[in-house]
Amino acid sequence: MRHCGMRGRTQLLVGLVVGAMGTVSSPAGAQSAPILVGTWKGTAQAIHMGVNPYRAPATSAPVFSASPMEFTVTIVEQKDNRFSGKKTAGERTETLIGAISPNNQSGVMLDDDGQYLFTLRDQNTLDVCYNHLNTSGKVIACYTWKRSM
Repeated sequence: MRHCGMRGRTQLLVGLVVGAMGTVSSPAGAQSAPILVGTWKGTAQAIHMGVNPYRAPATSAPVFSASPMEFTVTIVEQKDNRFSGKKTAGERTETLIGAISPNNQSGVMLDDDGQYLFTLRDQNTLDVCYNHLNTSGKVIACYTWKRSM
């Protein structure tokens, strides 16, 4: 077996590092965030307790909403992975801000009183889970938003 000197080891190490760098994508090759600007619609059925802006509580126990509620989300501005817009249901409108995660497949949004976690299923479909928790009430709902064409 041939002895590999210090110079040989250095060349081997440099070769391995350069080779590894070629397999890692650089920021220049990174995908840009998906464009979410537009109008999205979804129908949710929630479970809630206490007071919330959309339903009057009949009891202090958990309530499984019997009737679905339609929401319209309009994202009006996006800069890189950050965006803003509004969410409406019935007569109520809330400001919405959000960000897309670095993997470009999920993200988070906030409205006036709650948080949304979302997964981008495809360019026109978001799977969304909403929650809010405050001293007067709690709400949880998971549903799908479809981009209006």
